[in-house]
Amino acid sequence: MNASHKYIPFFALALLMAAVLFFIYPHYQYYIDPDGTAYLTIAKRYADGDWSKAINGYWSPWSCWLTAIIIKTGLDPIPASIIINALGAVGFLFITQSFFLRFDIVRILQWVLLATLGLFLCFAVFWQSFDDLWECFFLLVALRLMLAADFLYRPRLWVLLGIAGALAYFAKAYSLPFFILNIACCLFFLSKDNRRQWLKVTGVAVAAMIVCSIPWIFALHDKYGIWTTSTAGPLNTSWYLVGHQLYKPELKGLLPPAYPDSPYFWEDPYSVTGDTPHFWSSWYFFGRQLLKVVQNCYKLLESMLQLSVFFPLITLVAWLLLTSKKLKQLFTDDISVVALSFLLFPLGYLLVNFESRYIWYMLPLGMLMGALMLQKYAGRNLVYAGCAVTFLLYPAWQMYRLYDTGKEEYQWAQELRLRNIQGGFTGIVSPGKLIQSAARLAYFSGNPFYYLKAARITENDLVTEMRQYGIHYFFVYTYAANGFYMVPRKLEATGSRVTETDIGETNEIKVFKLN
Repeated sequence: MNASHKYIPFFALALLMAAVLFFIYPHYQYYIDPDGTAYLTIAKRYADGDWSKAINGYWSPWSCWLTAIIIKTGLDPIPASIIINALGAVGFLFITQSFFLRFDIVRILQWVLLATLGLFLCFAVFWQSFDDLWECFFLLVALRLMLAADFLYRPRLWVLLGIAGALAYFAKAYSLPFFILNIACCLFFLSKDNRRQWLKVTGVAVAAMIVCSIPWIFALHDKYGIWTTSTAGPLNTSWYLVGHQLYKPELKGLLPPAYPDSPYFWEDPYSVTGDTPHFWSSWYFFGRQLLKVVQNCYKLLESMLQLSVFFPLITLVAWLLLTSKKLKQLFTDDISVVALSFLLFPLGYLLVNFESRYIWYMLPLGMLMGALMLQKYAGRNLVYAGCAVTFLLYPAWQMYRLYDTGKEEYQWAQELRLRNIQGGFTGIVSPGKLIQSAARLAYFSGNPFYYLKAARITENDLVTEMRQYGIHYFFVYTYAANGFYMVPRKLEATGSRVTETDIGETNEIKVFKLN
């Protein structure tokens, strides 16, 4: 079959995916989580040439760079970011079919699984509008390169492998340690007894990755004064170990934004972070880390089930592909490399936390191994469709929940501008939906949000800090009884109410202004 004809499923389903994204965009464009507010702000800084603030150790730069290019053409940051993420999804879909072709998956099964994946990616584009899809794409490209014919004797491919690793690192910092571990293990397996060749290929690939990454690492050093590949890893592992973030001791109640024009401190949490203990800091934290690993094993299982109810079974298949002599006789050695990479990927997250998006890299590899089993032991179209639809259950539920999420904050922001309510604001918000709402409101309105970390702060201390930071407003979600639960007496009502009329009078913000 002509090479271009082989990719007809990809081209057809990429067009279908683009059409679906265009159709649903109006109802999901306003969904921005706190991570999204940071990424969008950073992308805009790159577009504006504000490099000193844009360089960020916590948020990876790749999607920000690409989004900034689109912003420079005159498009707003949100649609620009969706376009860039959609391109990452297209790459994800393409490389998945490349794996299917490499392992001779039957045509009907390719169509079924790629159609499923295309719909899944429509969810993924909005669920996490930066970094994860591009990271997965580049890491999958790296794995696919290692499975190319005569890879061990083609130096150009070794260099390309390193470049793919560097791009994956730019997309998400977790890729750097995983890439090195992954290629070391996979190439060890592929090289069999030729250890000298294994060392040569691994060395060239890692060197190419480091060379490509050095400018960014120097930029981080210039900004933070420390040698680091990312501040995200140390901060996240410490926060999840302790159970919460530890802030600088001089920050009593309010956390100022990273910069005066930031939505809030989450644009660069390093700016407010205090101590960062790790499991090697004491025997107490070592014990907590062991317990955290056990807890994260459960979270990994939960995340797998969110991908598909069959995903834990696929994980067992991956293990058997590496250990079962019977299965090794039925399949080529290359599928064992896929299984090895599949099992290696989540290991680093055992120290931190799991969400289903963290393991999207495993999704096409899991589909591949499942497809091989299905076409060998259950070659019926109905079975194919039944297994494939399980990958869409969790995305369908989440898309239902996210429908028009963020729209009311966008409308509130427009109302705030009309009423000339401009300036920093604070309020006592509980973690979860309310903090996301406050972050969206800050981004849409352009008013920096000063997060109140000390929920039991006294009225006098709160008013003192508001004056210290020049904060004018205290916002109250009147419908959230457990969200904002204290309105200081020294704050007087402005007489302004911002109401979402489509929802009703129960959904509103009451604005108080400092005397």
